[in-house]
Amino acid sequence: MNRPSRWRRRLGASALFVLAVVALAAISALVIRFAPPWLVSTSGLTGAARLQELSRVRIALLVLVVGALAAAVSLYLFRSAVRERRDENRERELTERFMRAVDQIGHPALDVRLGGIYSLERLARESPENHGPVIEILAAFVREHAPWPARNGNGRRRPATDVQAAVTIIGRRVVEYDTGAPISLPFTSLSGAMLTGAHLERALLSGANLEGADLFKAHLNAADLEGANLRNAGLLLASLNDTVLWGANVEGARLYGASLEGAALKGANLKGAGLTGANLKDAGLHSADLTGADLTGANLEGAGLEGANLEGANMQGSNLRGAVLLNALYDEATIWPGGLDAAALGAVRRAWPQEPAPAEPAPAWPEPSYSPVEETAPPSTAGWPHDDQNASAPSPEPAPEAPAPSPEWAPAPIPGWPHETQAAPQTYSRSSPVPGEPSATSGETSPEEPLPAHDEPSPDAGVPDQPDSAWGGDGEDQPGWPGVQ
Repeated sequence: MNRPSRWRRRLGASALFVLAVVALAAISALVIRFAPPWLVSTSGLTGAARLQELSRVRIALLVLVVGALAAAVSLYLFRSAVRERRDENRERELTERFMRAVDQIGHPALDVRLGGIYSLERLARESPENHGPVIEILAAFVREHAPWPARNGNGRRRPATDVQAAVTIIGRRVVEYDTGAPISLPFTSLSGAMLTGAHLERALLSGANLEGADLFKAHLNAADLEGANLRNAGLLLASLNDTVLWGANVEGARLYGASLEGAALKGANLKGAGLTGANLKDAGLHSADLTGADLTGANLEGAGLEGANLEGANMQGSNLRGAVLLNALYDEATIWPGGLDAAALGAVRRAWPQEPAPAEPAPAWPEPSYSPVEETAPPSTAGWPHDDQNASAPSPEPAPEAPAPSPEWAPAPIPGWPHETQAAPQTYSRSSPVPGEPSATSGETSPEEPLPAHDEPSPDAGVPDQPDSAWGGDGEDQPGWPGVQ
C-alpha cells in the first residue's frame, strides 16, 4: 500500500466521521428540544415548576448525548489508531516480501527464481496496490530472458521453466486489479508456450514468436499481434475480437470456432489455416493469403477480402453475405458456397497455362554404317623401288630439293679419316642409273637388286655397311691413318 492512498483513505474516513457527528448533534438537538414533554408528565404543575421539570429533562438528555458522542469519538480514534498500526505493519511486511521476491528472481539458481516468481503472484493477489508493479516486473522478466530474435541464435522450441511460470502468472492474473496499462511483451520468444485460457486483453505482442503455442480459449481481444508468428499455434475457441494481426504469420494455425470479429488481418499469411466455424464477421482480410485454408461454415459476413488469395480454399457452407471479393484470386480448386457466383462479385480466377502437347518423335533414320577404310600411304618420291607395291597410279616427279646449307659453325671434316666415306650421304642424280629405272642416257633398265620383304627384317638390318678399311681390315695400307707405322 503506497502512502498517498493511505492518506486519502484516512482523510475520507475522517470526513465521514465529522459528518456523522454533525448529523448526530442535529438529531440530539431536536430530541432535546421536543422530546422532554413526551418523556415527563407536567400535568398539575404550575408554569414555573413545569419549566423547571422540562429543563431538568433536557439537561439529562444533553448529558447523555454528549457522553454518547464522546464515547463514539473515542472509539473511532482508538479503532483508527489500531487500524493505522496494522496497516503500517502490513505495508512494511508487503514491502519486505516484494523486495525479497525481486531479489529472488535475479538469482542464478532456477529454484530460487521460481520461488520469487510465485511470491510475486501471491503478493499481487493480496495487495491490489502492488498488482500493477508485479505484472510489469514479470513482463520485464520475460522480455529479458526470452527475447526474439534470440541472442546468439540460441532459439528454443519451448520457453524455459521460469519464463513459462512468469507468462502463466500474467495470463491468470486478477483482471479486476488491472490499472489500465497494457501488458508489454513485444518481440518475445514464446514458441510452444502453454497459455490455455490466458487473459492477454490489449497485450502488446507485436513481433512475438508464438509458433506452436497452446492458446486454447485464450482472451486476446484488442491485442496487438502485428507481425507476430503464430504458425501452427492452437487457437481453438480463442477470442480475438478487434485484434490487430497485420502481416502476421498464421500459417497452419488451428482457429476452429475462434472469434475474430472485426479483427485486422491485412496481409496476414493464413495458408492452410483451420478456420472451420470461425467468426470473421467484419474482419479485414485485405491481401491476406488464404491458400488452402479451411473456411467450412465460417461466418464471413461483411468481411473485406479485397485482393485476398483464395486458391484452394474450402468455403463450403460459409456465410459470405455482404463480403467484398473485389480482385480476390481463386482457381478451380476453390470451393465456394452453393449458388455463389464469385466472378459476379469481382473475384478473379487464375488461369493456369496449359502444358504444351508433347512433340511428335522424329523419324528414326538408320544409322550410317561405316566400313573401315584402308589407309594408303602418302605418295613417296619416285625412284624408290619399294614404293611400287603401294603406288596405284604414277606420281608426278618431284622437283629436286636443293641441298641444305651447312651451318657456318659446323666443323670441317678431317681429311683422311676412314669413317668420312660411310658418313657421306649417297645421292642419286637423274644421270646415274637407279635400280629398276631406265637410264636417262641409254634408256636401258638397270638390273634390280633383290630387296628384303617388308614383313621379314633383313638379317643385316641396322648394321651399316662399312668399308673394310673403317674396321681395320687393311687399314695399315691406307695412307694418312694416324699412328700406323
